[in-house]
Amino acid sequence: MIKKYKEIWIPFTCFLLIAILLLCNQVLPIDLWVYRKMEGLIHEPITTIMKIFTFLGEPKTIVIFSFLWAIYLFKKEKEELKPFCSILLISVCFIVFLKLIFMRERPDILRLIPIDGYSFPSGHSIISVSFYGYLMTYFIEHSKKTILFIPGIFFILGIGLSRIYLGVHYFSDVLAGYSLGALTLGIGSILRRKWGNT
Repeated sequence: MIKKYKEIWIPFTCFLLIAILLLCNQVLPIDLWVYRKMEGLIHEPITTIMKIFTFLGEPKTIVIFSFLWAIYLFKKEKEELKPFCSILLISVCFIVFLKLIFMRERPDILRLIPIDGYSFPSGHSIISVSFYGYLMTYFIEHSKKTILFIPGIFFILGIGLSRIYLGVHYFSDVLAGYSLGALTLGIGSILRRKWGNT
């Protein structure tokens, strides 16, 4: 049973470990160390590049991309609509409810962009893994070209890194977001098998 659902329990265990360390006040020293290393990189044009990556993970950007992708699926592959929409819905639920549960304040050391809301977990990281990770696996499955793994990872890592660089998230926020994004993809994979889309 555990082996069968490893796409769920592995990322869930990773998130649980990070959450426990956060509640025990064990992650802040690591977060601050990572940020100090990142602070030395703050220069143009790096800042502009990081803002572009953050834009690619913005809710409004993902909404537009998701709408366009849903239209494509509706015309070409309707059976993929249910798992795709489920992945997005689960991601949004994770972002909304877990931020309210943990209520972690954002870093206030050097914030390069204005932002409101709580810090943990990183919504950009969750949705980047969920959305771009879904697209990556979809195109790999349909084209059989594993090289498409590279641009997907590039986008995902770039978005997570940009959140730390811009001073709006801690390192642990991003790791937790990645874990939850992977968990969401795992749930989506199970739903696809259940609905016969493999």
